[in-house]
Amino acid sequence: MSNSLVKQPIEWISTESALLAACQRWSAKKMVAVDTEFMRSQTYYPITGLIQLNDGERNYLIDPLAFKNFEPFADLLCNPNVVKILHSCSEDLEVFQRFLGVVPVNLLDTQIAAAFCGYGFSVGFGKLVAAVLGTELPKEETRSDWLQRPLSAAQVDYAAIDVEYLFQLATVLILKLKNSERLSWVTEDCDTVLQAFVDNQDIAKSYLRIKQAWRLSSRQLAILQNIATWREQMAQQRDVPRNRVLKEHSLMDIAQRRPQHIAKLRNLEGINERMIRTDGAAIIDCVSRAVAIDESELPATIVRPLSGAENRWAKKIRESVVDLAESLQLAPEMLLKKRDYETLTRVFAGAETRDEGQLLEALHSCIDGWRYALLGDLLAKTIAVLNAARDESP
Repeated sequence: MSNSLVKQPIEWISTESALLAACQRWSAKKMVAVDTEFMRSQTYYPITGLIQLNDGERNYLIDPLAFKNFEPFADLLCNPNVVKILHSCSEDLEVFQRFLGVVPVNLLDTQIAAAFCGYGFSVGFGKLVAAVLGTELPKEETRSDWLQRPLSAAQVDYAAIDVEYLFQLATVLILKLKNSERLSWVTEDCDTVLQAFVDNQDIAKSYLRIKQAWRLSSRQLAILQNIATWREQMAQQRDVPRNRVLKEHSLMDIAQRRPQHIAKLRNLEGINERMIRTDGAAIIDCVSRAVAIDESELPATIVRPLSGAENRWAKKIRESVVDLAESLQLAPEMLLKKRDYETLTRVFAGAETRDEGQLLEALHSCIDGWRYALLGDLLAKTIAVLNAARDESP
């Protein structure tokens, strides 16, 4: 252990038998801290370079390049009796999905946990360790080559430090959350993150993430859905970033202009002759299939952004939530996010009822879980007041 920040032993796992034995030990633990190092600059999928784990006693560095069978580790991630600690887990979830074919269950994300402990919204790992544990962590190896072998001594230390301090961080945060009775809030939100990740694996819905898609008609959206789905399929098959297949503005251009002959593709920005030769027929097929869809089977149009008046209404709602968040010493984003205010506005800004009881019941369609219990009465009262004021205005 060359780095003074590494306090616990470092153990390499580079054989199937060593991994199996370690996973049997870890399965008896209440929680483990997990992190990954990967490379992804020219590929669609992350290339796993290292998996790190700390069980409170030792740092383990698992070499994904050394052997093939990682089923015992996949089983550990799926073990509901062991809490898996990660920080800002979205990229790690991609690594696990690609490398192991699973996503963890019983996940606790320390970025979420820290926000409910009053450390701010979306705080980075190094900054959080400094704030909670009073330790400054090195950053030098963040962008180094994790596929090289052997790893440098600095890389080994960096990898071990990450999970050793992640475990310590989680231990402190969990105690704070238990004392404030907010641990259930965190676990609920972590479950939501996992479900959102799983839902986003449906490439048929990738068109919904295209900016400005709300401007399109149902027919144009059908074209966009086909071409966006095809782009994801090609990016996965070729293992290249999706914009290497077709850029987003080209997707919108195709959806709006509906080219049904290859020659028409030459008029579109971002599509060159090489792309026409390799992918032109497939692009035209996406358009033609969408043009032929029956009206009854077209996708629903995407709701437009809020109007100026609606945004002002949403701002009033947010002001009441911000006041509550400040009294709880929480970042307002942890109570409701922008999309939540948009949903509330679309549902309630024009509501006829002023009865707080009826509004409270209707709020179930917009928020649930601990948020409904915490915010329901406040939101019902605020909405009733805002809509009453609207009725009284000249």
